[in-house]
Amino acid sequence: MTLRFGSVSSDLDLDARGRRAGQFGLTHSSDRHAFSTIRAPLGVIRGDDGPTALVCAGNHGDEYEGQIIVRRLFERLAPEDVSGRLILAPALNMPSVEAATRLSPLDGGNLNRSFPGLPFGGPTCEIAGFVATQLMPLADLAVDLHSGGTGTEYLDAAYLCLTGISARDAQTRGLALAMGLPFAMVVPPGDTPGDFDSAAHDAGCAMLSCESGGEGKVSRRALEAGWQGVLRVLADQGMLADGVAERMGATPAQQTRFLDLGAGAAHLTSDHHALAEPLVRIGQTVETGQPVTRLRDLHRLDAGVLDLIAPCDGVVAIRRSTGIVAPGDHLAVITPELDARSLDALLNQACAA
Repeated sequence: MTLRFGSVSSDLDLDARGRRAGQFGLTHSSDRHAFSTIRAPLGVIRGDDGPTALVCAGNHGDEYEGQIIVRRLFERLAPEDVSGRLILAPALNMPSVEAATRLSPLDGGNLNRSFPGLPFGGPTCEIAGFVATQLMPLADLAVDLHSGGTGTEYLDAAYLCLTGISARDAQTRGLALAMGLPFAMVVPPGDTPGDFDSAAHDAGCAMLSCESGGEGKVSRRALEAGWQGVLRVLADQGMLADGVAERMGATPAQQTRFLDLGAGAAHLTSDHHALAEPLVRIGQTVETGQPVTRLRDLHRLDAGVLDLIAPCDGVVAIRRSTGIVAPGDHLAVITPELDARSLDALLNQACAA
């Protein structure tokens, strides 16, 4: 059976037992691709009866750890290792992956703002629609792996994207704890319209995304943290036996600290054309008034320096990695830590809204 949405299609058999590699293809009439199909890899591993997980990366093309992790799953797992089915898409937005860019070079689209898609609405919307209508409805669990991209560095963190639906938010909280990354960032409902997370929830999937590493390179630390986290989630969902996950390198989950990426978070933003010197590292705990970034005027030696200070206590969750900045550029995000009571209150507030 062919899976199809607009001009995107795949003939890969996702139902039969075994491990198979295939592709989904996009047609797009441009100077370069007028007589071509733009192909992206798609794989499936099906073992005994059980749930289905859709594990994706390459939503943004300049984020690499997730792409490696999804390919590792296909390379290292055999059908007898899996209870249920893994659908693996390591390069969701192949035009962006090939160009090593966040946005598609074909239409300037951001795939993670293009769900649920639009048939024949352009390459990015069509890829989003193929994932939302042909892959997500098959899945009990969807996992979307991100890193900071070329311009930023992120904590190794799961994302608890709140929906305001109590049972769903509790489920995502449990998945974040199962992933066992050092941090989980709590995002308010509706924070990023058109994203993968909201489309997966609309399709009825349990959903977990994460951010780790960035700066347009592969961080060995972030890669291994993400790899172990994905194995732990699949084991928690009963798709991998604990022994299989351990054989693949999973270690016990560490305690996860929850951070407020909503109203409590503070952005440090430049008002100047400047050279930025970071004074803190990613993941560092800072106090109110502590210098976080030092700015030096880009054009004058005698202008002096300007220190941007933390407006609140918290953890440096996101840090800009480029040294030259302009007015409006965010340099860091400081996120307050949430204890169990504060986290419960935030979840209850989302449900009451």
